[in-house]
Amino acid sequence: MKKITAIILSVLFALTACGTAFALEEGESRLVLGADLTESQRREAIEYFGITDEDVEILTVTNKDERQYFEGKLPDAKLGHVALSSIYIVAEKEGSGLDIETFNINFVTPEMYRNALISAGITDATIKIWAPHALSGTAALTGIYKAYEDMTGRLLDDYAKDLGIEELIATGKLAEYIGSEEALSIINDVKKILDETRGMSDADVLDKINSIADDYDAELTEDQAKQILRLARMFEGLSAEEIQQRLVNMAKAAQKANSFKETVKGIIKSIGDFIKIVGDFFADVWNRWFGGGEE
Repeated sequence: MKKITAIILSVLFALTACGTAFALEEGESRLVLGADLTESQRREAIEYFGITDEDVEILTVTNKDERQYFEGKLPDAKLGHVALSSIYIVAEKEGSGLDIETFNINFVTPEMYRNALISAGITDATIKIWAPHALSGTAALTGIYKAYEDMTGRLLDDYAKDLGIEELIATGKLAEYIGSEEALSIINDVKKILDETRGMSDADVLDKINSIADDYDAELTEDQAKQILRLARMFEGLSAEEIQQRLVNMAKAAQKANSFKETVKGIIKSIGDFIKIVGDFFADVWNRWFGGGEE
């Protein structure tokens, strides 16, 4: 019993801790402007962010930077040939999570940015994303990566960055077909069963993906299901500790959206070997603490 209690306490500690890629100094900020903005657009962006040129260190993001991550993965029309979307990021205290606001972004929602950034290992920041007119917002994600690396003085892991990009693309494409809320829910539910998918064939994982989609009354095309499968396999490339860290961060984001209980249940499921040992016990504790009952 003491061993079980110790394990449970360690999980509860994980749920109250915040996993970040690198420590940031609270209040540190960066402005990343699209390299092809006109001077008047630059002033408009800075005004929207509520800052002045003297307030913050300024970086730029180019279409070449954007294409480094997205070329061949999204239609060329979404990438264009100029970089206009811009971002302002401020580091917040540990445990704050991600607060994201967008303006004139028509492909990537704040929730999609949030999940992609969590997957890349970026947490605890306020981020504003702006474009001079309706744009996809892909350059902005590249700009956030650039700002975060400049603020920390260290490069984000390439695999983690690619994972964030792939998640954003998979979710964005699916959202155009079934809606952003359903797309986010399907992707998040797949992330919650990574302990199962590791040992499953591609065909079995595809069955799982389609079953999850059915729960949201969504029918996926073969290509959509395979793209989600690819994303799941990429997540499996992370260590168990890295996956757990991202799931904990996802729970923190969900807590702000008043869905903490369901997401934490998913996290407990995703821990794998742990849940096989103490799952029934923990479920009993959960029901006694939070009232149990049917959803």
